[in-house]
Amino acid sequence: MNVRGLMPWLVMMAVGCAHAPRTAEPEQPKFEHVFQKPLAEALATTRELLSAKGYTFEETQDASQLLTTWEKPDHRGTGNMTFSRYLVTGIAVGPRQSVVRIFRMKFNAVGNDASLRNVWWKTLRERAELTGTAQFAVTVIDDAPVAPLEMRMASRGSRDMDLEKELTLRLESAPSLEVVSGNLHQDPVLTPVRNAEFYLVRWHDTAPPPGQCGETVRDLDGLMIPALTLLIGEQLGSREVPLVVGNVVCHLAEAGLPVALGLSIPQTEQQRVDRYLASAGTPADQDALLEGRFWTRPYQDGRSSRAIFDLIDRVRAMRAAGLRVTLVAYDTDTAWASERDAELAKVWTQRRKTHPDELQVILAGNAHTRTVTGAAWDRDFTPMAHHLKKGRLVVLEMSYAQGTRWGCDLDRAGKLQCGYIGATPSERVAAPPGQTPYVQRFESSTSEGIDGLLYVGQLSPSLPAISKDVLPPPPSGLGPLPPPGADKPSVF
Repeated sequence: MNVRGLMPWLVMMAVGCAHAPRTAEPEQPKFEHVFQKPLAEALATTRELLSAKGYTFEETQDASQLLTTWEKPDHRGTGNMTFSRYLVTGIAVGPRQSVVRIFRMKFNAVGNDASLRNVWWKTLRERAELTGTAQFAVTVIDDAPVAPLEMRMASRGSRDMDLEKELTLRLESAPSLEVVSGNLHQDPVLTPVRNAEFYLVRWHDTAPPPGQCGETVRDLDGLMIPALTLLIGEQLGSREVPLVVGNVVCHLAEAGLPVALGLSIPQTEQQRVDRYLASAGTPADQDALLEGRFWTRPYQDGRSSRAIFDLIDRVRAMRAAGLRVTLVAYDTDTAWASERDAELAKVWTQRRKTHPDELQVILAGNAHTRTVTGAAWDRDFTPMAHHLKKGRLVVLEMSYAQGTRWGCDLDRAGKLQCGYIGATPSERVAAPPGQTPYVQRFESSTSEGIDGLLYVGQLSPSLPAISKDVLPPPPSGLGPLPPPGADKPSVF
């Protein structure tokens, strides 16, 4: 076959390439996700994520950007070479809010021998040697022909949404951080001057209002079992979880069951809580409850939120209406890690001996509700649920839609910071917003001992119970970037 005979085939190959279907580009987001993190922390986590995947970085003059080095082409041996790298851009929305965008950049280098593979190049070179004529000029680099006659270059970039999702989970799906501060020195806290709008108003009701149990929790009937221990793992600091758990407790008690609600409050607060439950819940009674050290500690991690305060008041109202509900403050502020969880479990194992038919509903951070030992931060960690699994135990994990909560975490320097935190669910617990609460039981327990889900909706933050409504709300977890100076709605 002569060279001229090759031309129709080369033309056909070129036409075929020109009309080949293009790979669909991933859909670009219509809204930006705002992280409740300073920009420097969000970018540092992005760098760690990319470094873990083997990428290296180039220096940039802009501190709000990251740039990886060019990757070598995946396939060589032709005149076509595609190089790629990541460009990360960050936007500081506020002191503790940021947006991170990750772009996959591609660079195509196209030579005029794009359709020639090694086998054709060798055939042509042999023909040229035999005839003594050099019909093609080819430069060989690493056994790959590169045409020096023509080079066309094109570059493009698109958002890598899968990598951005992975970053979001890194930043917003970690277990809640609980601040155990029994030995932490604290200056005296003055009783704040509160206006009438601060106080809960349920005490005005002389009779239980219709529908006091709130929305029905779908498929709750399967958990109406005497002597059951129902352990609910949550992300701390939301309005939705205490609200739905209050509904669960109320419906169980309305069914005639004696219910003990466990809250992650130190046992040292139990007497103060009991006095409040026996009171009328007036503003003076509310002040007396909130004077406890737990409510005034310097780091408010979500366990002492206004939503939890409201849940305690709901229990007071349930008891006043004749429902058999007890509230147990089961936490400790003088022990840490596995020792702490052993003490938490001891409260419930001892209570089960004296209340064998009681249905226990225990609300806890999701680090305590796994029945297996070991954790990312401590391979020997033994959670509370591990000690309780010998009994009649059901563990539900919180299912929710992406939102925001109030809590504490550590910044890059290891300093504790409390404020708004993004809440992004993992695939297992993720659910769309707008549904009524429900229970979903699994066919079998997961490897971590989770038996099902309790859906609570889209999360929104609940501030510390003693705070006034003076803090600005966070930017929406999903939504367009607000213009500077835009009016913002109030927060619980």
